Amino acid sequence: YSVLLGGLASNNKYALLGGLRSAAQMVSYEVFMGLSLMGVVMLTGSFSLVDIVEAQRDGWYAISQFLGLFVFIIAAIAESHRLPFDLPEAEHELTAGFHTEYSGMKFAMFFIAEYVNMFAAAIVVATLFLGGYRFFGLEEKVPVLAPIIVFAKATFVIFCMLWFRATFPRLRFDHLVGFAWKFLVPLTLVNL
Repeated sequence: YSVLLGGLASNNKYALLGGLRSAAQMVSYEVFMGLSLMGVVMLTGSFSLVDIVEAQRDGWYAISQFLGLFVFIIAAIAESHRLPFDLPEAEHELTAGFHTEYSGMKFAMFFIAEYVNMFAAAIVVATLFLGGYRFFGLEEKVPVLAPIIVFAKATFVIFCMLWFRATFPRLRFDHLVGFAWKFLVPLTLVNL
């Protein structure tokens, strides 16, 4: 809501267009983010994060749920508006999108929210697909390392997200939404 309301409140047509693009992008990719997690829930038989981590004692879900992991990471990058999915802020088209009229602390809040969203998605990936605090029995021998293991896995996921940003070019908005509904829907259903 904050992105859409921020685009509306700035009283600028480019900011409003950026806010509407952002809302459309979030609605499109939120569906697949949730559906990609259903494979993990079905394998575990529980919504509890503790049960999901404990179910990965013999092997991470990143292997058996590779399609779910792929869809979740793509959706997480799109949800956090990182390149190549940063079309609500497309500098060349919308002059910085929904935060055109904002500076100082208001701009910083939008900017920080993208990075917090990226870090939260990385923690979810580390917990649901990469075994959480489990790392080949090391967490049982040295229990103090459990939070460090989760942080290292999340840092690796963030590194992959930033690498993705540096590798791929920006998409057109119609291709972005079309990719979500034409490619990720069948992929998610195959995963389920």
